[in-house]
Amino acid sequence: MNVLICYTSKTGNTKEVALLIEEAFHSHGHAVKTMNIDHVFAIESLIHEAHLLLFGSYTWGNGQLPHEMRRMLRFLIKERKLTLPPVALFGTGDQMWPYYCRAVDEMAYHLRKVTPVLGMLKIEQSPRGHQQHLPALFVQRLLEEVERFVIDESEVVGTVASK
Repeated sequence: MNVLICYTSKTGNTKEVALLIEEAFHSHGHAVKTMNIDHVFAIESLIHEAHLLLFGSYTWGNGQLPHEMRRMLRFLIKERKLTLPPVALFGTGDQMWPYYCRAVDEMAYHLRKVTPVLGMLKIEQSPRGHQQHLPALFVQRLLEEVERFVIDESEVVGTVASK
């Protein structure tokens, strides 16, 4: 499976989560490309090859999706009107703020309008320490969800034909 991971990171925490997710997909034998969303045109050209697309973002201010991720999603969904593969979302935040990791929820809100959202991961600040296993667990659950999501075409044809 081809996986494309697109992220934005202010402090490096979200980038660190992206790299741990990439490592987990590699360990399962999947082809993975991980890119900062600053490379928007490269990302656009790679989307058609991806079977699964992941977006990662930190939460900014009082629970906002950062401007660069908002622009990226607007570009892909509204301006280019690209057909997106199923997506999964991840983000970092700080629980001392009232809208913990709300950027993940906002990405889900926008993306659910155009494609299935197969999973979401929220990390408290850094994935180091007691949270380091979470990206690998997230990938394992995503792979299980992808298996459930993919329908064998022969089963669908057989079901339709038998009715």
